Amino acid sequence: MPGFNNNSEQNQKISMDRLFYCLSSPVRLEIIRILSKGAKTVKGISELLNSSQPLVSGHLKILLEYGFVNELRYGREVFYRIIPEQVELLTTYLDDMAGNPKLSITTKKVENNVSFSECRRCYDHLAGLTGVMLLKTLLLNGWLMQISDKPEYDLTDKGEINMIRRGVKIPVKKKHGRIFAYGCRDLTEKEFHLGGALGSALMKGLIADGFIYVHENSRIITIIKPIKDWFDI
Repeated sequence: MPGFNNNSEQNQKISMDRLFYCLSSPVRLEIIRILSKGAKTVKGISELLNSSQPLVSGHLKILLEYGFVNELRYGREVFYRIIPEQVELLTTYLDDMAGNPKLSITTKKVENNVSFSECRRCYDHLAGLTGVMLLKTLLLNGWLMQISDKPEYDLTDKGEINMIRRGVKIPVKKKHGRIFAYGCRDLTEKEFHLGGALGSALMKGLIADGFIYVHENSRIITIIKPIKDWFDI
């Protein structure tokens, strides 16, 4: 069975200054950019970078150590994939340094501020006011329960049944290379939305059911049908 190596506990102990050190290499930054578009082998990354495979392997080893990527072994091939949580850790840290006023000015320059705050992608899960309210509703309905102060969450039996009924493909916890479900601090709302493997699967389910539309080359998401109606299916 293919599976990702999981060293998240070790990664959480890495200090912020060491994370920035890891990203100080232009080559490693470019590898992260490449992997943000999908998993790749060493050969695939080397071809895109026009670099040697030993050089790429050396940089991947460092990215693995610092928790920015993980491995997927499929037969004789090894694929590498970015881990969103580590990148989110950095963006949250930078957001704290910038403060709310600068955030408001920046978002107005890039995209419509109201739309950006209402509903958007945070990597591959739902963020903004809609994402925050979604997590609150999952907890209020008893579909999720908090299991740590981080906070991390787990599905209740009720939540698992209802997710399956709605066609959400629940990630396998022990064989997945990222945190199953956790509170990702929202960039605009300063509260938590649902991140992790479950957050990703839930957003895919909402797309498949026609509740949201994800725009290409944009973080903004258009709400087609009220998300609250998803709970009434």
